[in-house]
Amino acid sequence: MKKQRIKGIVLVVVCFICVLCICSGFYRVQSKELSEIPDAVNSTRFNTTEHLTVVANQEEIADKKELAKQIIKMCRENSFQSIKFSYDMVCPTELQINVYKTENDFNDNKQFCEIAYLSDEENGEYDIIHNPEKFILYVDGEKVE
Repeated sequence: MKKQRIKGIVLVVVCFICVLCICSGFYRVQSKELSEIPDAVNSTRFNTTEHLTVVANQEEIADKKELAKQIIKMCRENSFQSIKFSYDMVCPTELQINVYKTENDFNDNKQFCEIAYLSDEENGEYDIIHNPEKFILYVDGEKVE
């Protein structure tokens, strides 16, 4: 009788330890540190309009406009980690960017904001690399000064 009770207690303790190990591993995966450096996860080009999907890798974003400026700078400098653009043949004349805070938000389709980088002149032959002064930045449809 006493041996069965001890076996039962040992079994409960072992099960409890297993549950703790599983939960701590799950927590570590879920709370993976974010780099806080935006990265492009998808890019398509239609004519000379570049459509991007960017993950900001930040849980909290204080200023959408500053984030937008950083992302445009990264596009112009071709400095995303995952995607490198080919600007040798033709440079984009327009950028359309969907931004997500985290990869989980991207997977859940929870968009944070939309960025547009458009030429200030219709039918202008300007591109984002050589003529940045000819472009206007918009975040969620509002002009950024």
